[in-house]
Amino acid sequence: MKRNILLLWLSVCSASFLSAQITIDQNDFANPGDTARMSVAVWNPLLNFSATGANHTWDFSQLQWQSQYVDTFLNPIYTGPIYAFVFSNLPTNPYRSNIAKREDNILTSIPIVSTVFTNPYNFYYKTAASYRQKGIGMRVSGFPTAVPMKHTDTLYRFPMEFGNEDSSWSDYAVVIPQLGAYAHKQHRVNKVDGWGTLTTPFGTFDVLRVRTEIRGSDSLYIDTLDFGFRVDNDIQREYKWFGKNQMEPLLQINTQAGILGQFQNFEFVTRIVYRDSVRFDVTSIGDAAANEIAFSVYPNPSNGWFFVSVPDNAGKASITLSDLSGRVLFSKEMSSSLEAVDASQLPKGIYLLTLQTETARAHKKIAVE
Repeated sequence: MKRNILLLWLSVCSASFLSAQITIDQNDFANPGDTARMSVAVWNPLLNFSATGANHTWDFSQLQWQSQYVDTFLNPIYTGPIYAFVFSNLPTNPYRSNIAKREDNILTSIPIVSTVFTNPYNFYYKTAASYRQKGIGMRVSGFPTAVPMKHTDTLYRFPMEFGNEDSSWSDYAVVIPQLGAYAHKQHRVNKVDGWGTLTTPFGTFDVLRVRTEIRGSDSLYIDTLDFGFRVDNDIQREYKWFGKNQMEPLLQINTQAGILGQFQNFEFVTRIVYRDSVRFDVTSIGDAAANEIAFSVYPNPSNGWFFVSVPDNAGKASITLSDLSGRVLFSKEMSSSLEAVDASQLPKGIYLLTLQTETARAHKKIAVE
């Protein structure tokens, strides 16, 4: 009898170890200097992203990548003097930030005004209690402009555990030269609605699942007309799966649901992105003619020193060197159309060089001998 009870206890314990309920805290998110390779996936209508719960299994191994990028997390002091001053990491600063990330906001992603608003940064403050966005930075008609949030956006509260729920209001406003002013306001609700095991092409992980719903509005005031109006936005939802020490969500699926008209309450997928290693595409690696932007690397093979050359009209460009597992070895902005790179300390082998401009991305293999 005792033996049967012992066997039963061992079987229960073994089953519990198959998938562990985890807790996510600030240490599981990126710090300045970290990089994470991400893959943007092709939309698949068969994905059941809404299913969740305790000890749930999500199998998204069938995801197909279509493009990749590398997220780079910066210390705000390296984003420029204006941003470094406004978002300085000082205890007395209400807009205190300790992480910056180059990524689009609403204004830089709208085609009509994206020529006015360029080179965006988002600024965050991460502590043991929360992860908050403190503001944005961007060039407005060519001039660096810091836009602190009046009420900060609380992306996450720590520790994150199954069943937690929180919410926050956030807003900011920015002057549009020779036009007027723009303001954005939103309400965020986060709920940790599942835990279990997630499988993607990157691997299998113990995860927490967070469902975020954002309801917001945009307001525009036009000086010459002395007139303004507000537009309520469609409902934005983010389904995110977090693992230990992964810096970013292992998988994030964004959706949009209409609030008016024939598509009211209909939820459709707008973006799928997941942590990944380097994926090779024969159409984007090799001859420059096959790339979105032509650039040269020479000598190749190299003894460690090589040059990267881009067209004079390429604009602002950055280069990233990775190994074939996807680990980023270094990343830097090009100071001119010809940049010297010292990779003499790297072991002999094949590496992947990625060139990123404001409008294009291209890759080349580089051999170090």
